[in-house]
Amino acid sequence: MVELGRRDFVVRLARAAGVAAPVIGLLEGTVRALPRSEEMDLAVLDAAIALEHQAIAVYDLGLRRNLFPTGLKSYAVEFRGDHQGHRDTQIAIAEERGSRPPAPLASYAFPSAAGDELIRQALAIEEAAESAYLALISQIRTKDYLLSAAFILVDEVRHMTVWRRVLGLKIY
Repeated sequence: MVELGRRDFVVRLARAAGVAAPVIGLLEGTVRALPRSEEMDLAVLDAAIALEHQAIAVYDLGLRRNLFPTGLKSYAVEFRGDHQGHRDTQIAIAEERGSRPPAPLASYAFPSAAGDELIRQALAIEEAAESAYLALISQIRTKDYLLSAAFILVDEVRHMTVWRRVLGLKIY
């Protein structure tokens, strides 16, 4: 399997989830700013929800198959719960605005992994989410969604920090 960079990873996931073309352009780096509108806020929200579905899926897979090392399983449970909360909050925001948020994909292509390799996959998803939230957060005009996205970004950085420490990588 070819390893994708964070940007490519996020863009492929966004495309698979049917995220609006302008948001994909922002994630690709080909668009510098999105028009400020309710429609763009909802497109950004859809991209974020798609990322949360992906994160939940990787943690579900690892927990269901008992692939996380015993001493780290509690982090996986906690982080999956955080992502479920992020998803639920963002879905509620989208539905309040009359939007139909994206459902999870029928399946996600995760290579078989356990131990450090699974943690590297979880880290890759956390890093992709952090990159996407950093790119997207400046485009949000709606205050309640902006506040929600800011809190979520803090969680993504916390998750990344834990997995980077576990793998012996620099955390800053």
